[in-house]
Amino acid sequence: MIVFGGSELLLLLCLALASYIQATTGFAFGLIVMACVTALGLAPIDVTALLVGALTLVNAATALRGGLWRDANWRALGWMLAACLPATFVGLALLSHTSEDQLGLLQGTLGVCLIGSSLLMMYRVRQLEKPSSVPAFALCGVLAGLMGGLFAVFGPPPTFMMYRQPDRIASIRATLIWFFSLMSALRLVAVLWTEPVGESFVGLAVLGTPVVVLAAMAARRFPPPLSSQALRRFAFGLLLLSGIGLMVKGFF
Repeated sequence: MIVFGGSELLLLLCLALASYIQATTGFAFGLIVMACVTALGLAPIDVTALLVGALTLVNAATALRGGLWRDANWRALGWMLAACLPATFVGLALLSHTSEDQLGLLQGTLGVCLIGSSLLMMYRVRQLEKPSSVPAFALCGVLAGLMGGLFAVFGPPPTFMMYRQPDRIASIRATLIWFFSLMSALRLVAVLWTEPVGESFVGLAVLGTPVVVLAAMAARRFPPPLSSQALRRFAFGLLLLSGIGLMVKGFF
């Protein structure tokens, strides 16, 4: 039986923060929850990863309701997903043939590259004058799939790509929420197909669902008072944190 205590309360606060930011920017739910759980030791990592997948879908359903799902850039979403799915299996295959030392070096190097690109974009936020080409979106999907297969981190490539598009923030946000929710659904199905559902996951999911729903609704009703450019800088700041996390895991 799950007892509601201090750890559960902290985890729910983390879920609320992550849900609000995800509904605002279109990404970072998993990044924030996993970072908080790792730093504070709130729950087992495997349970948390499964919880992130399930509650990402809850956040997406809440954030996209009321017709906002139609704002997605379907061209970008389709090509990224089409390239991401097979690339994920390639990443998983590479992972099975990569030593721990090689994986750490690769992960750390990727983190350094992500830190550099995020810092550049934070201070020189430029939107493209024209939408990116189909090959560019496909390449983005390939990179996301490889990163997802190797490191279980899909977010940086599509986030970086979408926040440079000449689209409205609502379109960028909807596209990213669709992308991450669909990938989370596939991962969740795959995990539940092979592993039994534990009591800890069920209890935390029951506690977390209303928190995630309310936080996503709050993001729609009370959005942060940020300009489009400031929100883009905030998004690249979150990518910077992701890069730091990868670098630390890889090199230390």
